[in-house]
Amino acid sequence: MINRQFYIYKFESKFLDQNKYNINLSFKQAKDGDQIIAVSDSQMLRSIRDIQQRYIDRYKLELLFKKRDDIKKLPSSKTNASLIREINKQINMMMFVPEYVSVIITRPSHYKKLFYNGLTINGKKYIRFSCSASQARVNTIIMVQQDISDELYRRLNNGRHDKKLNPSKFNAYFGLSSSATIPVSTPRVCVVSDCLMKRNTLVNYVTEIDEPLCDDIIERKEVEIEYNYFDGMGLISPEQSERWAHELELDWIPSEWCIRNAWIKGMVCTFPIQEFCEKINGGNYLIETIYKNENGTPKMADLRNIDVIISESQFKMAGCYDSYEEYERNCINNKLSWGISRYTPKYDSNCLYLNYQSLQTLKLDDEDVSQLCAPTVDWIKGVARDNIMYTSLFLMGKSVGKKGVVNFINSSDNYWLKSLLVNHNVINDKYVSDKIYDNIVNKIKSACMGKLVVNGNYQVLVSDPYAMMEHVCGLEPNGLLGEREYYSKYWNDRNVNLVDSMRSPLTYRSEHNILNLKNNDELNHWYRYLGTGIIVNVHSDDVLRWADSDFDMDIVATTSNPTIIKGVYKDDLAVTYQKKLSQKIEFTQEDLYKADLLAFGSEIGSITNKSTSMYAMLPMYDPQSPQYAELERRLIMT
Repeated sequence: MINRQFYIYKFESKFLDQNKYNINLSFKQAKDGDQIIAVSDSQMLRSIRDIQQRYIDRYKLELLFKKRDDIKKLPSSKTNASLIREINKQINMMMFVPEYVSVIITRPSHYKKLFYNGLTINGKKYIRFSCSASQARVNTIIMVQQDISDELYRRLNNGRHDKKLNPSKFNAYFGLSSSATIPVSTPRVCVVSDCLMKRNTLVNYVTEIDEPLCDDIIERKEVEIEYNYFDGMGLISPEQSERWAHELELDWIPSEWCIRNAWIKGMVCTFPIQEFCEKINGGNYLIETIYKNENGTPKMADLRNIDVIISESQFKMAGCYDSYEEYERNCINNKLSWGISRYTPKYDSNCLYLNYQSLQTLKLDDEDVSQLCAPTVDWIKGVARDNIMYTSLFLMGKSVGKKGVVNFINSSDNYWLKSLLVNHNVINDKYVSDKIYDNIVNKIKSACMGKLVVNGNYQVLVSDPYAMMEHVCGLEPNGLLGEREYYSKYWNDRNVNLVDSMRSPLTYRSEHNILNLKNNDELNHWYRYLGTGIIVNVHSDDVLRWADSDFDMDIVATTSNPTIIKGVYKDDLAVTYQKKLSQKIEFTQEDLYKADLLAFGSEIGSITNKSTSMYAMLPMYDPQSPQYAELERRLIMT
């Protein structure tokens, strides 16, 4: 399935300010000025096109792309160049969405003018519309054409009942409609309650002090922590997974899907829901949902008629509807579709690139560093000159394979690389060797900064789905994995039973989490659809060790590298602190604007930079010294 990108305006607010927030420019002028960007389709863009009754003829679009690609293979000429320009113009006009504008806020004063006065482009007025969490981190807002804003807001709001909400959270949830998604068929859904469990956990507990000149208090103590066992996670039947895979023209059934719909986000993993009811729940398929009947009893769902089970944590506005059926009717009326933003691959990678954060938090001596660097050094030497197969694989990338090489030889104008593939002795030519070095120089620089290659990969975190089904069916949620037990088919297939796990950004030693992997017939049976994913038990403190992770498609790096496993500080406690409760209000558009300003400019980068500097200072002091202890204390605080 080919998912073509759309084009939108993107401006910096300083440019708009210089032009008094009133600009006139054509698509070509904007593109020449780097003020047009390509974005993937989203629910917001689909709704805009529907409101404007502007529909994409996909067949005609693909014919244009094919015609352009065929002309590009012909000898260069003025006629061919003119034809390509004309085709590009047609494609641009089909894929351009002028009603949707992305603005990078370079000064708060600019945003104030934009919010209160709006923006005019080619005689059309635009107003502030949304700002998702990811957009806020890079000081970006979305503005839309004023004459469609009310209808667009009505549709995306999807008939929710007005209730008090935290403005920042509303921004984040409403902004999900601008997430890149591929539409899929609507599944039969039920919503179940979150599984909240309190357990005493021994941690490094940080008490934040508001006084600017006072340090936070750090205590090693046992505290009661409420865990949401399946935060951000749901389940999907194998049949529905197969249906979506067919719609997306995949030749495999993904283990995990990242889902989107109005107010809904998170991950669903493929699990035999009905089989569990038959074999484990005594043939009982009826389960309680979060909604109530008029007499106050829970509404029931028959899992024989359900394709997807989502948790309350995934349905961000579940309390704004009287039933899921009401929500679903609104989706139909507002033409809002289910979408997939990501899905897991057919095969996991076998190579993991480390970073300086994952290295600085380990206990390594000079010999350990040499052992860690050796595979990367050997690979670079191989690509640069020592191994022509390394060189070919690196330069060809995903084109490797008989068909890919043949297509490359027949169509590419990269003659030096084609010559190298045909005659390996060409590597001795200075021009070719310089070209190879130019291609690998960034890899060398990255390796010097800690981007070393080891065996491993990134996989999606999955809370034990067997335990989730136990919770759904009203049973005790114990799962198939005990405390400090985990499952990974990828590693089981390689007879590996011990790996280190890391989740970015990794700022403290305890965030290296050693996993004891289990493998038996029962696990392999119930997790048989989970060809990829790190399956986590519901008894440990893993979410704390992974810096407050959840299960909404978060990924974690794992490696079996013995040097890394040996270097982990295994006795360090997880770090946690008292979370601040967000205030809910009956918000106005001005409240949303103020929430944007507070969310702009994530501090994550500056925090990790501070921790990096402190790790660099640690070797300067004796481990028993007060200076060393103070540095460790401040690392916990970060």
